[in-house]
Amino acid sequence: MTLEHAIQEALSRSELPLKAAEIVKLVKPAVGRAATPKAVAAVLEALSASGALNCIAAGTRSKPLPLYTPHSLETATEAFLKHWVHAAGKEQQVVKLKAKLSAGLQPCFEPALDRLVAAGAAFVLPGANPLVFAHKPQPSALLDATLRRSLQKVLLRVNAVRTSPASLDDLIAWLDAAPSAPPVETICAPEAADLRAWYDLDRIRSSSVMIPIPQTFARYQAWAAERGGVADSQVLRNLIETLYINGHLLLEPCERPQDLPDHERALLVPMSLGPPGYSWCWIS
Repeated sequence: MTLEHAIQEALSRSELPLKAAEIVKLVKPAVGRAATPKAVAAVLEALSASGALNCIAAGTRSKPLPLYTPHSLETATEAFLKHWVHAAGKEQQVVKLKAKLSAGLQPCFEPALDRLVAAGAAFVLPGANPLVFAHKPQPSALLDATLRRSLQKVLLRVNAVRTSPASLDDLIAWLDAAPSAPPVETICAPEAADLRAWYDLDRIRSSSVMIPIPQTFARYQAWAAERGGVADSQVLRNLIETLYINGHLLLEPCERPQDLPDHERALLVPMSLGPPGYSWCWIS
């Protein structure tokens, strides 16, 4: 393996840009004595000049410290931010985090931070002085000593009129409690006998033997609610279609289904020929 290939391979494996001295240590096992600081520096300079590597000017004017990476400046910025945020072990101020970047990377700061947040690799707490966390903190983690003392004073005041005094631990548990999941609604599925009973009720009050399916669906909704569940238009539609196919009921087509509202159009039952069925009756 040539020195150039060894350098490119070492840098491609590193998310973070590296100093020349770090690169020397990484490539020495592969190329041995050829990995001298002078030789590595020459290859890095040539690769940077050709555009194969990005050279990031870090350090200070008096002590420049070039860093090398095959990745884009945006990707390098994102890698730096992720490393600093996760290695710190505590929240970082946005303004100080940006100041740690070299001048060439600072224009990439906001987009890189946005990508980390979108990927779930960072969390930004907004405010006058925004803070960056490695992960979204629990609400109680944001309570410093001053805020806790303030809450203790609030509790001392309100507990004087509460039936059951609350403690700071109770308040913190309430702050950190995850919202309960909404109850899962149960879909009630009627049978042919239920459909026949609804038909008989509507037939008494109708001048026609054909009952609109939306009217039957209203019966189904009331029936499901009595059982603590909900109605599903597809369930009713499938039941009517099955009974129609098996010859137990007749369907009357809807000539202009496009004129119906969406909730009624969802109840139309396909027929063997022509438009879908809108009204139905039992075959006596």
